Amino acid sequence: MSEQTGAAEERHASWLELFFDLTVVAAAAQISHRLHGAETLGQVAICAAMFYAIWSVWTATSVYANVAGEHTRRRAVLRTMLGIGVMAASVPGVWPGLLPGHAGEPHGGSRTVAFTVAFLVCRGIAAGSASRDGKVIGFWPATQGVMAAPWVVALFVPEETAYWLWAGGIAADLMFSVMGARNPKALEQRATSIRRQQEQDQLRDRLLRRLWHRRDDEVPAKPPLITTAQVERGHLDERLGLFVIIVLGEALAQVVDANTELDWDWKVGLASLAAFWLMIELWQLTTLYGFTPAPRSTTPLEPWAALLAHLVVTGAIVAMAAGLGGLIPHAGEHLETKERWYLFGGLALYFVISGVAGVIGKVRLRWFLGWQIPCLLVSVLVALLGHSLPAWGLAVVAAVVPTWFYSYNRIVKS
Repeated sequence: MSEQTGAAEERHASWLELFFDLTVVAAAAQISHRLHGAETLGQVAICAAMFYAIWSVWTATSVYANVAGEHTRRRAVLRTMLGIGVMAASVPGVWPGLLPGHAGEPHGGSRTVAFTVAFLVCRGIAAGSASRDGKVIGFWPATQGVMAAPWVVALFVPEETAYWLWAGGIAADLMFSVMGARNPKALEQRATSIRRQQEQDQLRDRLLRRLWHRRDDEVPAKPPLITTAQVERGHLDERLGLFVIIVLGEALAQVVDANTELDWDWKVGLASLAAFWLMIELWQLTTLYGFTPAPRSTTPLEPWAALLAHLVVTGAIVAMAAGLGGLIPHAGEHLETKERWYLFGGLALYFVISGVAGVIGKVRLRWFLGWQIPCLLVSVLVALLGHSLPAWGLAVVAAVVPTWFYSYNRIVKS
């Protein structure tokens, strides 16, 4: 192992990065509450879009800090924290026309504008910081740009069109990142483009100096040399895992909050304990396997694939949190279809990502047949056919499934 590799593995999240992560708690809470109140598929889709926007800001900033290291611009990170705070505070009022009981109102409210502007500004901060440091981030190009037009135009068009603009903006963002990361020529073109822009800026400065007879000390400093950023993989994996833990913390807060105004009986108690145990098992899986819930192997996911997996895993946990928020207050009743789907649909997505990571990592077939596939099938079947189970029964099943999934490590070692 080289000294450079060893240093990368020893690097941990800074205090600034941990402080920055606190904004995720507020954002995840607001989206989970909004998702819990969603009544239509369109409202659920908007919650997913808002989560992606917040996740992408966090990711762009974290990726920039990953490559900048100790040279991370603190003010840029703190400004982004403020922006995420604005986005989180705006979530309850984004697109008021899609909120329950507000169907007649226009979607371009002030909260929608605030959310959109904060999102674009925050992404711009990350892009500008990386450019000023002379870094071309090829493993996740979205750090250095965002297609702003769809988000802005969506404020001024009918809802039917705005849906597709938001979806198109997100699809373009993800496609730009995946295709750019998998295409080395695109990275070279990006670096060449930045170098040419710097050369043009230098030429302009020389002409201005000659025209206005500037002294040497008045000449702007030369821009940094353009370099291709190398990912600090150990640090990136730690940051992604910490994000998962933070979202799990918010899910646990949903369980606590659901108990604050209830009369406790055995059904509420059992459902709450099962929900608490579910969070513990997901936490243990994160600490054991990392943010991609599959046994560790010598073939880790590529950084761009890891970030996509992280998006799905954290989104799945937010969905589970929304399901738990509706489950506990009605522990003795039968849940609405959406609440059951939130909980077990989230679990199913979680196990889908584990399967993908397991295939890439070439995990043994025994794990797939005995653990991953059964857990995925149970999650899907309960989501589809679990209407006959009371809420407390669903909570117990949701806790048992990841408990079995986690048992693989113990059974194999024994």
